[in-house]
Amino acid sequence: MLLRVGTRRSPLALAQTNFIIGLIKEIRPEIEFEIRSIATVADKDRVSEFHQFGMVGVFTTEHEGQLLRGEVDFVVHSLKDLPTSLQDGLTLAAVPQREDPRDVLCGATLKGLKQGARVGTGSLRRRSQILNLRPDVTVVPIRGNVGPRLAKIEGEDGLDAVILAQAGLSRLGLGEATTEVLDPQRFPYAVGQGALGVEARSQDTHVIEVLQAIECRQTRAEVDAEREMMHALGAGCSLPVGAFCSWKGDRLVLQAQITSLDGQEQVVAIEEQPGERAKELGLAAAETLKARGGEKILHGSYREFTGHFRMPRA
Repeated sequence: MLLRVGTRRSPLALAQTNFIIGLIKEIRPEIEFEIRSIATVADKDRVSEFHQFGMVGVFTTEHEGQLLRGEVDFVVHSLKDLPTSLQDGLTLAAVPQREDPRDVLCGATLKGLKQGARVGTGSLRRRSQILNLRPDVTVVPIRGNVGPRLAKIEGEDGLDAVILAQAGLSRLGLGEATTEVLDPQRFPYAVGQGALGVEARSQDTHVIEVLQAIECRQTRAEVDAEREMMHALGAGCSLPVGAFCSWKGDRLVLQAQITSLDGQEQVVAIEEQPGERAKELGLAAAETLKARGGEKILHGSYREFTGHFRMPRA
């Protein structure tokens, strides 16, 4: 059996794809794999900031096209990049065990950042959250793969720190670059961060059966709650919404946060449900955020950067 795998060309994407292949081969060693990598619209444009693309799925649309045209059998995504609404005929077939989803500082620590320190990030969420905690720093927009981002600390850019995901550093063997792991209760991570999503065609039951063997039920519950919340808010992954999932026995707790782009306004919701009611948990968190003014913050964030009021669906 040969399975063709779609992926981006970045070092992290390829590492993640090979990780998924390794998980499958542990269970089904007879399966062969062929990796087919392509560049997405966001890979081709290294200048624009993420929110300036004006669309969701900037890292995933081309891959979904590969699937629908029958060019690959499944695609490996960083789940935080995958829209909550998939194209017709496609399904999120498997979510394996999550890597550490927390954000980290590389360079200076949070307390060690001097007044006016330059902190690099390409994420509106991270920008909002760091300004909420340290309104005295200057946020510098950065793009690119993990290695070049780290290089900006010591290079000509002279950044004092960059904010990255611990999961990406760990998967690339760069965990030693972490200076401080940020507390997810104060600095909740992106929806789906640290998790991988394996997308396939809905009718390919034989492929889905192979992929479901690597599913982690606990991780799936977490990301189902987070993604359902994001979908209910109508917010794409580029907007300043953070999430933090934890467990109390078999009960899942979701702490969600929306922060204004200047860091001055913030609303928080904490909801709890049995793990099998993950999607209901996500909806409850979204409703609490809305009731506390979260939608107004989101619309203001989107309007500030695009000039439009209506946000795209997540």
